[in-house]
Amino acid sequence: MPPPDGSRALTRTGGPGSRATGSGSAGPPLDSLISGTGALLGQGFSGAVSALRDTHRVIAGRVFWALSAAGDPVALATLPVRVLHDSISGLAYGLTGAVGETVARVGAELTALIAAGQQAGLRARVLLGVLNGMFGDRLAREGSPLALRMVARVDAAAPPSPRLAVFIHGLCETDDAWFLWRGRGPLYGERLRVPLGYTPVYVRYNSGQPIANNGAELADLLEELVADAPMTIEEIVLIGHSMGGLVAREALSALSARDSALPVRHLISLGTPHRGARLEVAADAAARVMAWVPETRALADALGLRSAGIQDLRHGAAERCAQDVDHYFFSAGLGRGLEPWLGDLLVHRHSAWDTARGEPVAFAADHYSHLGDATHFDLLGHPVIAEQIVRWLGGTRLLEAGAAQRP
Repeated sequence: MPPPDGSRALTRTGGPGSRATGSGSAGPPLDSLISGTGALLGQGFSGAVSALRDTHRVIAGRVFWALSAAGDPVALATLPVRVLHDSISGLAYGLTGAVGETVARVGAELTALIAAGQQAGLRARVLLGVLNGMFGDRLAREGSPLALRMVARVDAAAPPSPRLAVFIHGLCETDDAWFLWRGRGPLYGERLRVPLGYTPVYVRYNSGQPIANNGAELADLLEELVADAPMTIEEIVLIGHSMGGLVAREALSALSARDSALPVRHLISLGTPHRGARLEVAADAAARVMAWVPETRALADALGLRSAGIQDLRHGAAERCAQDVDHYFFSAGLGRGLEPWLGDLLVHRHSAWDTARGEPVAFAADHYSHLGDATHFDLLGHPVIAEQIVRWLGGTRLLEAGAAQRP
């Protein structure tokens, strides 16, 4: 479920200082989304054909090399065959790629004409988040209409408050992610608004961009939120899911470098890979190995297309936790049998707690909680987590025994 239609939006419309506020829609125009998707699919099809062509050439080259090594008569006989083969296959692959890309683009443009004036629905926005997570840096460089801009949405129905709870989603997500688990109970934003008086703010951004870039942009946005607020902001809490926690930490570093006086008091990270994500480490290693073998080099090139944001997850947080901010850490695990191997599917507990095996935790023990028998995405909306966040921010020290595991 998207944020309320009446939400106020603070969007980045250009460079620093170029901002616009307004009611706006929760998603991009559907025709722009379709048009941009068609262009991306066309490029993807053309790239896949090129990869297949390169692999074909390597395999065929080995066969022709083996035949040429058999002796002069055979080598002379295979030479015209190889020239003819390379010419025909090159032409076939070239035409297939060009025609496929053109069909994708034209089909998307025709569909976009039909969809003109409509807004993208939830499924389209979810797809947009995935595309930005996978290729967002490239989309931004090319000026694609699919490239997301950073936007902060404030519920217009919520009464103004001097306390802001800023929610930052993770990789391949959008601000819609915080609304997907409504059926389980009150959303995190609702739980913080009613008992504690926080105004929920939902940030949407291009998760394929470098994490440091998104962090600097978030710092700008926070300063603008405070400047545009109808009252003096006394407290800000940042709540980040997965990559969102790393973006928040980069924002804190940027604010510190500026000697900013923003009242950021707390950072709550939910399944954030502070010490890196093993899946990205494995993907990087696989790409390096496959690049050494000619037959799999095309696959390595395909892996290399993953966004800068994804590749940043290999390293985790670039800076130590800010000492003037209270940090709280929540992790999840699939259960005792699978958790040691898979963590919560994407992040392991030690990385989510920003610690290594045998290393003491940096904060008091009650700043860490773990949710068992849960996945990475359960962290976006779970009643146990909602109650723990309320207790953390409301001053109650711990959950009741058995509600969550602690270090």
